[in-house]
Amino acid sequence: MCPPVCRPVIIITTMTRRWLGLIIGVLLALGSSGVAWASLSQGYNTTSPIPAGSLVVLDQKNTGNVDIATLDNVNRLFGVVVPPSSASISLSGSGSGQVQVVTQGAANVFVSTANGSIKVGDYITVSQIAGVGQKVADGDASARVIGTAQVDFDGSGSDVTKNTVTDATGKSREVSVGQIPIVVNISTYTSTAGKQAYVIPNWLQNLSNTLAGKSVSPVRIIIAGLILLVALVCITVLLYAAVRNSIISIGRNPLSKTAVLRGLLEVLAISMGILALAAGVIYFVIAK
Repeated sequence: MCPPVCRPVIIITTMTRRWLGLIIGVLLALGSSGVAWASLSQGYNTTSPIPAGSLVVLDQKNTGNVDIATLDNVNRLFGVVVPPSSASISLSGSGSGQVQVVTQGAANVFVSTANGSIKVGDYITVSQIAGVGQKVADGDASARVIGTAQVDFDGSGSDVTKNTVTDATGKSREVSVGQIPIVVNISTYTSTAGKQAYVIPNWLQNLSNTLAGKSVSPVRIIIAGLILLVALVCITVLLYAAVRNSIISIGRNPLSKTAVLRGLLEVLAISMGILALAAGVIYFVIAK
């Protein structure tokens, strides 16, 4: 019969046998999604040449075709045209009449100063110039965005060109157009400025929109936050109890040190599994 000092180890081992399979499955599933950070491109047909760096949308009638992005079709924003060799992962080759389109990862994109200078982290949407992006205006309540800027752009530089656009008042003005790298992550930007800022901070709303790829209601964000809070409390209690019992067991019987430490590592693995499972549930809540 096992002495009392071994009981924490037995309890930990029993918990591990029940949950280890589920934990490994969740961690492998989450780990396999790491490829999303690489630039992923695919070949699409076009009816006319589209320069690399241009924003494109999916054709309404044929999902194998892409068209240049404009203000009229911004809701179908799909990706960025890139040179065939620039993407980390290419799902198909570039044949005659095809362009490579990045839908996830990093890419150089044409942008303009139509809404002012661009800063790192600004959300990029479609501008009045076909295929060219601009930062989301401060007053925009909602906009479909291609991703976020990774460098500043103020319209200066040797590779910058000038274009003339007409604003909402009918006045013509000159803007600068150039290329900057962005992280492509198509989503809906929603501004919470002046709208219940005390409930959902603007950064949290936009982070949720980016993860979900659409506008997320504040209720879903609050539910996701509660799930995360409960998971963190459970993990904290579990780790505290495991560490406390381990110290007591080793203090009473130093010979049990190896078994107790092994059990402690198993508890750590269970805690990571709980956190991974909570992350999956949170994503399901805000994305579905």
